[in-house]
Amino acid sequence: MDNIGINIKINGEQITRAGFNESHYVLHAMAAFARRRGRNDAFGFHVGGLDSDANIHVDWLNATLNLGDIVTLEIVKGPFAPSEPHLPPVVSEEDQLNYELELFYRLKEELKDHINE
Repeated sequence: MDNIGINIKINGEQITRAGFNESHYVLHAMAAFARRRGRNDAFGFHVGGLDSDANIHVDWLNATLNLGDIVTLEIVKGPFAPSEPHLPPVVSEEDQLNYELELFYRLKEELKDHINE
């Protein structure tokens, strides 16, 4: 089977060849930029996917990018690098509580005209 994948280079350095040998899959490569109130800007790049036959999410890359970085994607056929099981981000209880409180107060302010107390 000639499955298609993605060869990834960052600043000319070979990083990985992401792809599946399975019959049914989803493969994605995504760059994201976040500017959040009270926090540093974050620019990241993620390559992952779903083995649809086994219903398992996997990752090849989670990287922080910097201004000026050059990401090159090339559509390729295998062989592919092995993937890692997708793990949700680890967040401390204190960070989770702070996030939820920040969200609560922001929504309370945004929705104050719709709240009947």
